Amino acid sequence: MTNRRHFLQAAGAAALAANFPALSAPPGVAGRLIPGTSESLSTVGLGNSNAFRQRDFENSRDLLKTYFSRGGRYVDCSGDGALLVASTARSLGHGSDLFLGAYFSGADADMSTEAAAQLRATAGKPSLDLMHTYPEDGVPHWDVFRRWKDEGLTRFIGLARHNVRYYDMMMKIMATGTLDFLQVNLSPLETEAEERILPMAMDKGVAVTINRPFVNGRYFSIVKGQELPAWAVEFDCTSWAQFSIKYVLSHPAVTCVLTETANPKHLLDNLGGGIGRLPSQQTRKKMRKLIRSFS
Repeated sequence: MTNRRHFLQAAGAAALAANFPALSAPPGVAGRLIPGTSESLSTVGLGNSNAFRQRDFENSRDLLKTYFSRGGRYVDCSGDGALLVASTARSLGHGSDLFLGAYFSGADADMSTEAAAQLRATAGKPSLDLMHTYPEDGVPHWDVFRRWKDEGLTRFIGLARHNVRYYDMMMKIMATGTLDFLQVNLSPLETEAEERILPMAMDKGVAVTINRPFVNGRYFSIVKGQELPAWAVEFDCTSWAQFSIKYVLSHPAVTCVLTETANPKHLLDNLGGGIGRLPSQQTRKKMRKLIRSFS
């Protein structure tokens, strides 16, 4: 499978210059309101990067420094990676800017409560921003997450998954009217969420964050060697990475799209997807058709 590093190496220096003309100093990424609040999130977030998972302090610091300098806010990660992000953000002077989504289990409420307290202390905040879990844990233990929110341990609660087989469970929790955040997969290659789950999220006022915009690297394998279409300029798109990100962000239900890069240069390119114009609904159809013609 071709990831972005291999994709760029294969493309060569000339293609690199064409695909990443804005790497030097792009403007700040756009923000969108969390439904039902006056608080906004950056439209491009950082997912569970290898830098965080592997506790690579130097790389994590470079990544977060770049991210915050361009107006980024939302970071989504789990376990020790969340502690690393929280402590690094504070050391960079951006502790108050960080909106951190971390993962917990309602099945072991005592252990999760202790882990949440440790993360809250590391973040230096009175409450965590977002405590979320997987649907298979959330459905039987949703009362635990609601209690954590009622007690002020967290400001928001949510569900996260990346496969259509979990959509029914997600919709079951959304139907209760108590879900704040939903994380689901969406890209020009994976559009199933647009059929049922995203319309329901809009209806219920749920914030939507998107994972797998590059389908774990498969997207770059598909676009490898292909020219970016000339009409991409109509929505300020200068790379294939931005092509997918802008497709995602042009859906009205989406609050933020998450990318998992550990490379600050790739991060800058991703952030370019949250800047400037977005494709129309008609153009989105053309984007899907183009990408699928390559596969």
